[in-house]
Amino acid sequence: MVLLAAAIYFFFITYQKRLLKKQIELNDVKVAQQERLLQNSIFAQEKERSRVARDLHDEVGAMLSVVKLNIGRLEKKTTEPEAKVLAVETKTYLDNVITQVRRISRALLPPSLKKLGLFSAVTELGTWVNKSGVVVVSCFKIGNQFRFAAEKELALFRIIQELLNNSLKYAEAGKINIIIKFGESKLAIAYNDNGKGFNLEEKANSGLGLSNLESRTQLLNAKFKMKSKAGKGMSAIICLNAVTEIDN
Repeated sequence: MVLLAAAIYFFFITYQKRLLKKQIELNDVKVAQQERLLQNSIFAQEKERSRVARDLHDEVGAMLSVVKLNIGRLEKKTTEPEAKVLAVETKTYLDNVITQVRRISRALLPPSLKKLGLFSAVTELGTWVNKSGVVVVSCFKIGNQFRFAAEKELALFRIIQELLNNSLKYAEAGKINIIIKFGESKLAIAYNDNGKGFNLEEKANSGLGLSNLESRTQLLNAKFKMKSKAGKGMSAIICLNAVTEIDN
């Protein structure tokens, strides 16, 4: 009887272990599938952004420049004062449109990221934001910048871009600091603003893009931590280990 009870107990424990192992394997498969879906989704987004950026720069930008040249020719030919004034105003308007198209194109696919690296691209992004006169973005670098895998550089740039967009849209911040620290096979990014802050738990499922930030950092195998309190601004830290340096 004792042997039978022991056998039943052993069978039950073994069955439970196998069941638990199977459940863990299924969960691992689900997580892997979700990561692949997310990676494919982000890849598709970046591919579309690249296409739109090229179209804006190569086609729309070029067409606007031609329109501006034609208006300039009409301005020289006309003798009517009102027409000349209208031509000047139209050229000024076109200059603003061309600037905005260039800004959008660079935001979608910053050429400085590919040519000069992450810090240069982030600095350029901050410069464009500073032109608004609404907020002051300051970028700082610690250590010597090194280049690493292009997809990782782009992913980190998108994370900083998302944080910046959140500060501009929701935080009502007047000052934003971005610090990028280059270490030996390590990279750390510290971001903070002096905005109105928010409750992290309340905003977790809102339109702040927090889940998107977490998803991107997970795909990078990076550590991501955000802190914020009402009236205390917001800060975020991204740490990426085992960064493989490549030649420029």
